[in-house]
Amino acid sequence: MKKTLIALAALAATASFAQSSVTLSGNLDFASVNVGGTQAASKGSTITTTAGTSSTSVIRFIAVEDLGGGLKATAQYNFDPRSLSNDALVNTLNSATAPTANTTTGLSRDELFVGLSGGFGNIRLGSPNSIGLNAWQVSSPGGGTGIGTGYTGGGRAGTMTNSFVQTRYNRSVRYDSPVMGGIQFQVLYAPGNDQPSAGTTAQQIPNGRQGTEIGLRYANGPLTLAYANVAQGAQTNGTGWYAYGSGAGASKTSANIFSASYTMGDTTLHVGTNNGDRLAASAVAVGSKGNSIAINQNIGAIGLMAVMRNQKVGAAESKITGLRADYNFSKTAAAYIGSEKYNNGAATANETTLTSIGLRKSF
Repeated sequence: MKKTLIALAALAATASFAQSSVTLSGNLDFASVNVGGTQAASKGSTITTTAGTSSTSVIRFIAVEDLGGGLKATAQYNFDPRSLSNDALVNTLNSATAPTANTTTGLSRDELFVGLSGGFGNIRLGSPNSIGLNAWQVSSPGGGTGIGTGYTGGGRAGTMTNSFVQTRYNRSVRYDSPVMGGIQFQVLYAPGNDQPSAGTTAQQIPNGRQGTEIGLRYANGPLTLAYANVAQGAQTNGTGWYAYGSGAGASKTSANIFSASYTMGDTTLHVGTNNGDRLAASAVAVGSKGNSIAINQNIGAIGLMAVMRNQKVGAAESKITGLRADYNFSKTAAAYIGSEKYNNGAATANETTLTSIGLRKSF
């Protein structure tokens, strides 16, 4: 009898373990990039995992436990190898001023969250991707943010799409409803910092300012539509909740994003528009308004994409044209050639060009 009970306990333990799983996956993308143009600090070449690549490099750990009754618990940790890079040329592009060492950790550069999912939908706490990013991706060829997509202007931060879209918030909660008739509702809230030190302007989104995002998505057959509203709370206090630090404070902002894609065989068309405010902190909200059109064309193992985007931030109107050709050796390995030509709208010293040849491998 005792042996039978031990056997049953062991069987129960085995069944319990079978309900949990841990998976390792990821993607590595390296490119040889050449940067030219008339903008300051816009000349040079490098091999990098950042500006000029076709995708984000990431190592991903996912743990899923089946809790029964359709309920699942999830933990996800994404490590971004770009945090190991200290490339002066790339850091100059990202800062748009001077070479600044990349001291951001992998923990804060990619998704990290715990969550519960079931018949009620999906809730995640930590730093899941933002709703604004997911809405914008519908208008992006291939749904990516790499070279040829126009996510940033010539690799420079805060000028094109990322002037009105926050990739993710370090401390946030996101809820996605169940899909009903192809429609899904989404909401995200980031409360901001608690008691940061005064006298600094470092307490800005994604860490300091309160953020709220609301989204609506429709996907049915070849058609996908997405809408998102990205809003930031005002900051006028130098200490305490949502503190801004020194300066004149930061105004409340709000931006709306509309995206659509339609697939016809091997061809997919993408369009997008945004209207509202820039995410940057300022005492008076600065407008950010833009449009985009893009196309994907698959020809056997070859994938072609082209995009044209314009973005008016304040008085300056930036324009970008992106092209990329991928050769898919398999479902997980590809080589590519990409280029972007970016004009920041200034009268002189206004152009940056990026050309790259790279390889990526997912696993």
